[in-house]
Amino acid sequence: MGVLVQKDARLLRDLRIMAYFKQCFSSDSNISTIKELAHALASHCPYEVPIASIKIRHLHCEVPSSEIFFSLNATIVGLAVDSEGPENLPSCLGLGIVRGIDIVKAMLYVITPVPHNSLEKVNVLLQGYIQIPSCLLQVQGCISPYMSANTLTLTTN
Repeated sequence: MGVLVQKDARLLRDLRIMAYFKQCFSSDSNISTIKELAHALASHCPYEVPIASIKIRHLHCEVPSSEIFFSLNATIVGLAVDSEGPENLPSCLGLGIVRGIDIVKAMLYVITPVPHNSLEKVNVLLQGYIQIPSCLLQVQGCISPYMSANTLTLTTN
């Protein structure tokens, strides 16, 4: 019984994550299978986020500074805004997939359904243990690009 519950929990988590990222596309986009979603996400134009404009917080572990970008690549992160309050708890606006990192250009490439006007406020990336559903990464015939020539530039203050 325990294994069944564990598999069901993982499946439900994956379904919720896929439903969340399906919001990147209009409701009439006719994406109805995992394969279609994987292809749509792989070809979706990511936002360009200047590395200098954000802080990165690892929620459950210490990551050596030389490995921070390796740890972020191809992960799901919380998109947050620093808090002014005494607890200094950031406010999470949504989730994003770090699709690629260009160290030379000092840019992160992020896919998210968070609206552009809200995304401009993001100054913290929260990295926890939320994983990209393996079913999205294992679709046959789908190349998951880590870099893209087609990007949207994000300007932040």
